[in-house]
Amino acid sequence: MGNAKINGLRSIDLGIVDLARARDFYTGIWQLTPVAETRGGVYLRGTGPDHHIIGLHRHPVAAMLRIDLTAPDRAAVDALHDGLAGAAALTTPAAIAETGGGYGFSFRDPDGRNLRVIAESARHPDTAPRADRPGKIAHLVLNAPDPESTSDFWCRHLGFRIIDRTKALTFLNCNEDHHSIAFARGDAATLHHIAFEMPEIDSVMRGAGRMRDNGFPIEWGIGRHGPGDNVFAYFLGPEGMVIEYTAEVEQVDESYTVKGPEAWVWAPGRNDQWGIGIGPTHRMEAAQTSIGFPAEPFTPA
Repeated sequence: MGNAKINGLRSIDLGIVDLARARDFYTGIWQLTPVAETRGGVYLRGTGPDHHIIGLHRHPVAAMLRIDLTAPDRAAVDALHDGLAGAAALTTPAAIAETGGGYGFSFRDPDGRNLRVIAESARHPDTAPRADRPGKIAHLVLNAPDPESTSDFWCRHLGFRIIDRTKALTFLNCNEDHHSIAFARGDAATLHHIAFEMPEIDSVMRGAGRMRDNGFPIEWGIGRHGPGDNVFAYFLGPEGMVIEYTAEVEQVDESYTVKGPEAWVWAPGRNDQWGIGIGPTHRMEAAQTSIGFPAEPFTPA
């Protein structure tokens, strides 16, 4: 593979039973913007440059259909593909005909997640942050039966590095953001939560207020995490998916010192730096293992 590596998390594709309701939520309340529609889905952007950050697709059950990762150029895509020889459902790098375009390939990791590596996808020129609106997907946390083995695969084959560990999570880094992916121990490969980056703490607070005004209570927060040092507020979105508004994610470089669980210990009764938020609620904890990955490769309608 050489020095080829993933350099970002572009988007996710979600399987949705009630597509109209989810579309209304993510546009009207969560504050994303539609950029394309197909026979079976809709694509939504944040305020950042990525063509879209979520695809919502009509599906028999709620599911995490695919994760799109970015590489810096076609040469990196080809090199990453070569390093994945023998991976399940590995396709040949080619022009992407789906909305947003680009050049890339798909594969499945050892836990069965549908992944795609993309370069040269469409970008938006209007990228100024807007208060109360997410700019991008900040990170995904995924459940894995063996987080260490899964993290090793992502590091060896995709160029991620382990940036921190707690008792519950292994955090993976691929750019200046402290982490883009994290793995938690779970019985199966399922979605833990999706975090959306807001411009600053005030937008997290205002976004949380908007969610409460629309009948979506805070499930955990508002608080500040240890690893990543980010502000957070968690909610249950459509179809029971755990979603997070976050801001002020720590920016790191190669000089960052990786820390273990002993560095992230809170005083009794706390589960974040501040110790003022509610939760996590029992229903959020149950939802963190309820959304699976389908057994078949994903092709949008």
